[in-house]
Amino acid sequence: MLRRSLLVAVAGWGLFAWMLVATATPAFAQGKIDELALDRWKLLREAERHQLNVAEKYYREQQYKIALGEYEKFVALYEKSEGASFAQFKWAICQIHLKKINTAISDGFQTVIDYWPDSVEAPNAAFYIGRCYKETGDIKKAKKAYQQVVSKYADSLAAVYSLSDLIDVSTVEEDVEARVAVWRKLVFEIKRTPGDAANLCNQASIQLAQHYFKTGSPTDGVISLATTWKDNQFPYYVWAYCRTPIGELAAEPKTKDKADKTADGCVASIREKIQTDLSKEEDKKNAREWSYYIADIQAFSRREEKVVETYQAILKQFGQEDATLQRFGDYYKAILKYDEARKLYNQFTVRPDGLGQVAYSFRQQQKWDEAVTYYKQAAGLDATNQAKWNGEIGQTYREAHRWKEAVDAFQENLKIDSANTEKWLWLMAHTHKEGGQYKEAIGVFRQCTNFPENTKEMALCHGYLKEWNEAVILYNQVTSHAPSAPWALYQIAATREAAGEKEKAIQAFQFVCKKFPKDGHAAQAHAHLQTFYKINVTLGGAAEE
Repeated sequence: MLRRSLLVAVAGWGLFAWMLVATATPAFAQGKIDELALDRWKLLREAERHQLNVAEKYYREQQYKIALGEYEKFVALYEKSEGASFAQFKWAICQIHLKKINTAISDGFQTVIDYWPDSVEAPNAAFYIGRCYKETGDIKKAKKAYQQVVSKYADSLAAVYSLSDLIDVSTVEEDVEARVAVWRKLVFEIKRTPGDAANLCNQASIQLAQHYFKTGSPTDGVISLATTWKDNQFPYYVWAYCRTPIGELAAEPKTKDKADKTADGCVASIREKIQTDLSKEEDKKNAREWSYYIADIQAFSRREEKVVETYQAILKQFGQEDATLQRFGDYYKAILKYDEARKLYNQFTVRPDGLGQVAYSFRQQQKWDEAVTYYKQAAGLDATNQAKWNGEIGQTYREAHRWKEAVDAFQENLKIDSANTEKWLWLMAHTHKEGGQYKEAIGVFRQCTNFPENTKEMALCHGYLKEWNEAVILYNQVTSHAPSAPWALYQIAATREAAGEKEKAIQAFQFVCKKFPKDGHAAQAHAHLQTFYKINVTLGGAAEE
């Protein structure tokens, strides 16, 4: 089976072929087409089962050359066996892994079709012929092979795979009409048996729907999605897959009408699912959630009046719920109408939460003092969460680069929230560091207990202060933490270089290469030695070679 491992093996075939393969790989993810069904295993004699198990073992271990010989042995010994066609089929797949594509086609898959035309493997072999052509870039032959599979083996899983690959072919050929025809066949004609067939048909229903949404045909798009998702699932998937096409259409004046048409169609399909009798809690919950979907769709269509109308209807029907006010306010923020958003946040039933949202909206506008004012109001109404609001105040000042006020807020939390001492110390230390107060930062980082992260930060701060030896001492401490050792050794080398200690720096960079030849930091050190010092080193030394 052409698994992801093959994608690496065929990389040399060229970028074009690789691009074709990459999009088609999921068709094989289930691992069914290259496995012998259990009911067929039962038909094998003991000796046959033993021989086939040996071949399968080597195949699973990716020892394809050995596996190929074992499959060949099976066919020679048990030509009339139920497993003979399967063994020949797997022999051909091994040839693919060994990069012998022409042999796989002519001596492998074609042999299966010729000698075992009624076997389960015959349609699979025919499909693989098409796949081989596709991967080697022979699109015309691939297309013909796939079409033959669909015509001759219409009810097989191979036909579903072939249709899926024909979508990729039509993309390469830029043939939209052909692509739609294949999608429609997968969506409306193929029986969705559990497994790959259902998965590929479901995916096609999404792709077809999105195509119709992009072309301003919402009814067709909705019908496509309805073949996969029904009842209470349906509104979510309409919402999930119509938004991006609508947003793209609405962004261009020439296609704005299509955006509106698609949005209206999708909204109507969701509204049809909302029950008129909401006496049941589940129906009420669904109605509210689906109404949110409608508002979101209208937002993507860039029709403010429709969004406002939808949210006002929700508030009227379900009451002034904070969740709705939050969504409504967030919409206004998204279109930069902050004052309108704040009016809604101020209507929250849970007053501190509403004030927090008002504060955050000012923070987003970089109106720091106004933000702090509202955070303080929230704290005044919510004494049990004083530390939370102080933390927000500290973060606000931190964003404003008002370092002392930020540190003071975090410092206050050390007194009232001892359970989270580590958190507040860490924020204080980083605030000092961001403000260029490196000595103060080192002092606070030293109080933290999250080694090695605190030690890393102290070392960096010593570096900023050009206290090179102190930095190196701390980086050496970090090397005791195995996952951080390559990083720390590289930092030692960089520190030596910054200190003007050329020879020590070179030795340190070389040590990174020698100690951790397969780590990314060794690659960086190697490149730096070459470009900066004009020194060539082999990662890992002679032993690694």
